[in-house]
Formats: sequence, C-alpha cells, structure tokens
Amino acid sequence: MSTFSTKDNIMNEYMQKKGLYEHLSVSVLQITEGLMRKHGIKYATAEYRIKEENSLSEKIRKKGDKYKALSDITDIGGIRIITYYANDVDRVAELIEREFKVDKENSIDKRKTLGPKVFGYLSLHYVICLDDRRAALPEYENLGELKVEIQIRSILQHAWAEMEHDMGYKSNVEVPSEIVRDFSRLAGLLEIADKEFQEIRQKISKYKSEVSAKMQNDIRDEDIKLDAVSLQILLDKDKDFFSLNQEIADVTGIEMDYERGGSPGILNCCQWLGITTVREAKSLLAQKKDLAVGLAKGILNSENVEILYSTIGLFYLCYAKLVTEYPFCKWIEYFEDNHLGFGEESEEFIEKLSAIYQKMPEDKRE
Repeated sequence: MSTFSTKDNIMNEYMQKKGLYEHLSVSVLQITEGLMRKHGIKYATAEYRIKEENSLSEKIRKKGDKYKALSDITDIGGIRIITYYANDVDRVAELIEREFKVDKENSIDKRKTLGPKVFGYLSLHYVICLDDRRAALPEYENLGELKVEIQIRSILQHAWAEMEHDMGYKSNVEVPSEIVRDFSRLAGLLEIADKEFQEIRQKISKYKSEVSAKMQNDIRDEDIKLDAVSLQILLDKDKDFFSLNQEIADVTGIEMDYERGGSPGILNCCQWLGITTVREAKSLLAQKKDLAVGLAKGILNSENVEILYSTIGLFYLCYAKLVTEYPFCKWIEYFEDNHLGFGEESEEFIEKLSAIYQKMPEDKRE
C-alpha cells in the first residue's frame, strides 16, 4: 500500500502535468483571441495563468476530501477575458460554446445566480477542454483530457471584482450591514453604467449607419456635419480623398497605412478654418488639391516620416487653405490653437511651410 496521501498524489501529478496545463492555457487563449478578432469583438485584456504550487496545496487542504485526483480540480489553468461592453460577454460565450467542449456541470453564469433584488459580482465562468477535432491535432497531443477555466466579464464587472477582492469583502456576515448596503449600491451603479455604455455604442452605430446612408444616397453634403463619424466615412469611401492620399504617398515615397486612424486633431484644424460640413471639405479638395500635394511633397521629403495615415491629405488641404487665405500673423495662431508643435519647433515649421509655398510655381499657389 502506498504511503502517499491523496494530496501527495495530486501534487505529484500536478508537477508532472503543469507544463501540459500551460500549453493548453496558452493554446486556448490564442484560439479565443483569434476568434474574437475574426468576429470583430474588441476586448480590453485577455490573459492566462497557471495555479501555483502553494495555491493548489492550500486549496486541497481547505477542501478536505472533495478532490480525489488532479482532474477533479478544474482551474489549474485559467484564462480571463475582459470585454469593454457587457453584451460582448455573451458574444464571447457563444464562441466558447461553439469552439470548445464545455463542462456544463462545473461552469457557472454568476450573472444568473443573483436574485433580481440583489447586486454583486457578475461574471461568466466556463470549464472547457479541447473539442475532438482539435484534440486530434499533433500540436495538441496529450491535451485532450485536460480542462481549463475561462472567466469572461466586462471591464466594469472586472473593476467590481478587483475592488471587492482588494477589500477582502466575501459575504454579508463579514461586514456591518451598512457596508453591505454600500457595496450593493455601488454594484447597482456599475450595472447601470454597463447598460449606459451599451446604449451609447448602439446610438453611435445607428448614427454611423444614418450618415453612411446619406452620403451614399447623395443627400446634400451641406446637411452633413463634419465630425469623427462623417470624416471617417469620407476618408474610407470618397474616391477623391483616397486619390489625394495616394498621390501624396506616391510623390513622397512614404507608405500609406489605411488601417490605423489618423490624428484626432484634424477636426479641430478644420473647425478653426471654418470647414464644418462634408460639402466644405469636398469643396476644399476640389480647389486646393495640387497645392496640398505640393506642400506635402516639400515638407514630408525633408522630414523623417515612415508612415502616412488617412488624414494626411486633409491635413495638407488645411495647410493649403491657411497659406492662401490667412495672413502670416494668423499662421502662428493656427499652430498654437491646434497644438501643432510648440515654440521654436512650430516657428521653424511655419518658416519651412512659407519657404516651400513661395518657391512653388504661380499656377500651383492658388
């Protein structure tokens, strides 16, 4: 008869399989991140952890005879996914249920365990293993029977859980009733904030659809305010703005990156110059395209710029409007008000901009 206790046997098995659990946790995390990117689910963080030896030993000690083997412990490997919005928790959950084998008995949706009049910790906990298709692949050899826990929660749910943990709050009997009430009130506020953020996102999505439809259906551009939404649609969809950006990239030899957003300060620049509608932006392009390209070529070829973004053409259209329609004394004000460099830095740029403009052929300086 073995002299080892059940705890010793579990700990020995843990030491032998710890590397496998880490391999599984990393693999599940990579698969899940890939799925979220594919389905357009933005998330705040996604990370894994492996339960440490001391933590596992203490868990076995506290649980007494509950665990007979390492396989009875379902959180050796753990993955935590923090979404920005509460409804994205469900979207991630759908992916998990579709792509992995879920241990329903050991999984729990804590969002559904609280009564309707109770506020508190909300999170979705899955215990999963690889499905048969993935488990048969050579890269996942010996991982098929192992399980990991996946926690999914919104960033506000995560904030609640972390603060609750930091304060050591566990149950109603551990703290005075007035503090329990404080916790419940805070939890309720966070739930409301989660719902408000979701509604704001839905409103933004609806507004994007409305603006896009107006621009596609040739609704009068003067009725469309130039803001972050209409500007992005303009830069993504308008062939003339695309052509301007590409021409600047060609004459400077600098790569254009259309995936990343441009400078958010461009809207302030447009506002300063009185460009407040989509129609005014298009009109500026029609009038100043050649000058904008010429200024961009002169400036960018003399600077260490590696990547251009989608707002670059509009930036130089603004410079073109500035140098042709405003006196030199206003140029410094434009740079200062829009935080385009400071002190000597902006003065040097203005001098360079002026010199390049003065050297351009007369027919381009319009």
